[in-house]
Amino acid sequence: MRNNEERLGTKKEDQTTPTTLSPLEFVTPTSFVELPSKGQFYPQNHPLYGQETIEIKEMTAKEEDILTSKALIQKGLAVNRLVDSLLVDKTIKADSLIIGDKNAIIVHARANAYGADYKTSITCPGCGEVSKYKFDLNEVQPIDTKLLEGVERLSNNNILIKLSNNWEVECKMLTGKDEVKIMQEAERKRKKKIPESPVTDMLNTIIVGVSGETEREVIKQAVAFMPAKDTRFLREAYQVAIPNVDMKQDFVCSSCEHEEELEVPLTAEFFWPKQ
Repeated sequence: MRNNEERLGTKKEDQTTPTTLSPLEFVTPTSFVELPSKGQFYPQNHPLYGQETIEIKEMTAKEEDILTSKALIQKGLAVNRLVDSLLVDKTIKADSLIIGDKNAIIVHARANAYGADYKTSITCPGCGEVSKYKFDLNEVQPIDTKLLEGVERLSNNNILIKLSNNWEVECKMLTGKDEVKIMQEAERKRKKKIPESPVTDMLNTIIVGVSGETEREVIKQAVAFMPAKDTRFLREAYQVAIPNVDMKQDFVCSSCEHEEELEVPLTAEFFWPKQ
């Protein structure tokens, strides 16, 4: 009778047999990050269009593996892959994020994983002394955008900046994809021992038109001949017009007591804090 029950599948299950493999619940906690852009600067077909927050999961060993991947680090892709892994909505990619929104996600993820205190090495602008300094990531908050005189926002969310020579320079929002390209170009120049050109590379990336001219070679020539006072104004105007988080905090040198507002440095120590 016993063999027939087993063969016919009519034998009752032992009610004491566990129905799960483990009593652990494998659910990663999530949280919401306030977007500096408030979803206002994305095209209508983007998942973040009109969204003021984005949901991310907490970092796990999987994300730490991404941050230690030599291949990803060498290609400048580690941070973008980290953000991709953290995003709950997989239709959103780090490449498409406005830089300010991406920065907000990175800071939030790091604070959740390792705490808001961020200790790193700082070189004093006054005396050159290198020392450890602690930044508080809880103080990093979204900042309001504003348009300086001679600057207007276009219907496509690009920014039009009028320079002293009457050039009208159209700039786009920098994205995660653009940031990777800038980093990769800098690394290419370093390997080939070509002089660095961070200002020029940045301008060539964000500028999409100069007084109606949109050819890439024309834009590069315009950047090369742009007076320094105009490049400075352009960068300042662009900086306050784009949504971002305020990464500046007060720094006081322990050696010379020099005081200055400094950007919180996003070095390797940012995700691998040292005691």
